[in-house]
Amino acid sequence: MNKTAERALLARPLALCLGALAVVWLNPNLRQGTLFLWLAVAFGGPNFLLWVARDFRPIARIAQIASPVIGLLGWGTLATFTLGLKSPILAAFFFEVGLAAISMGPAGVVGVTSVAILVLALVQSLFGLAAGWQLLSLEAAFLAVMGGLGFAMAHRRVTGEAALRTQSDELGQRLETLQRELEDERVVSRVGENVARLAHGLKNAVHSLRGFVGLIEPEVERVGASREALAGLRAAIDDLEQLARLTLAETTGAIRAMGASVTAVLGAATGALGPANPELVFDVRVAPDARDLLIPIAETPFQELLTILLRNAVEAMHGVGRCTIEVTRRGDHCRVEISDEGEGLPPDSDARLFTPGFTTKSGGSGFGLFLARRIVEDQGGSLRLASGPEKGAVAVLELPLTHARPAPASAGARPA
Repeated sequence: MNKTAERALLARPLALCLGALAVVWLNPNLRQGTLFLWLAVAFGGPNFLLWVARDFRPIARIAQIASPVIGLLGWGTLATFTLGLKSPILAAFFFEVGLAAISMGPAGVVGVTSVAILVLALVQSLFGLAAGWQLLSLEAAFLAVMGGLGFAMAHRRVTGEAALRTQSDELGQRLETLQRELEDERVVSRVGENVARLAHGLKNAVHSLRGFVGLIEPEVERVGASREALAGLRAAIDDLEQLARLTLAETTGAIRAMGASVTAVLGAATGALGPANPELVFDVRVAPDARDLLIPIAETPFQELLTILLRNAVEAMHGVGRCTIEVTRRGDHCRVEISDEGEGLPPDSDARLFTPGFTTKSGGSGFGLFLARRIVEDQGGSLRLASGPEKGAVAVLELPLTHARPAPASAGARPA
């Protein structure tokens, strides 16, 4: 029960008592005896008790209906002992309709107005309906007009309250989203310095690895063995160097490139993970109208994005099984679905999957999916994870298309 309804419950018994005292004071003939005192107690007392017990749920439900009915019966009784429909006490009927307009809904106003008109008819019936039907009709009409105004006011108030609740819910959701994003940023900021140090360390390690490759390359060429291993090592070093530069924002201008070929980068990502997982099959299915799709993102971050999603699928299946990748076109967007045959998503993890630091894997960092979502959202796309129809999980990636030509292949890209 709101505060306005509580005040209305308290106002009725006080008004009834004051009304009884006013009638006795203005009419000396009624001062004899305690009849009006008992009437005030009989009708004001129950309303006061309803106000006292307003916090009890069963009583609160009926209090808003019972209180105005008891009040109207009390005012009608006081009018009966005075001048009937000519009694000034009947002005309290408009008071009751006004209270209903500010404390009840439109239906409540209609109900109180109807009860007030009925009580008027009962009062006049004690004096004879035939003799006072004109006055009864006039006062009933005034009450009906008052009830109509109260109905309009209550309807406007209820509509405004509903709109405020809707806005409050929307603001609450926005606040919750902002708080979650702020917490994400706090987590990211705590690891930002370490990431920068790691990137610098990667650059130094890359230079050292290039030196070692230069030393062993003549021996490998002379012996004629392990050439494929050396080529793979060289490509991995190139990938590390590009990742370090991207992390240090040395190539931020290249993040939005002319356009990357979806199938080419997908082939590079699966080709990079395939040799390390010989018992896993990448089943790539590209729709006919999706073979030459381009997206407005450089190959390096796009390959990083796909690698995160593919590696999650590989780890979910422990490197054994089939990973299905479907590439389709949906209007002006490219859709990539990556399905695995793992154990699926843990229960109640949907809301936390993209939270930085949250992981379901032993030894996981909890930043892979967070970074993947950041890359996708920076390009105006979307990324979501869901449980598979039978088993496993499905990652659904959607990115907008571009009509530009594909950018030159990066040093780290390798054919499938």
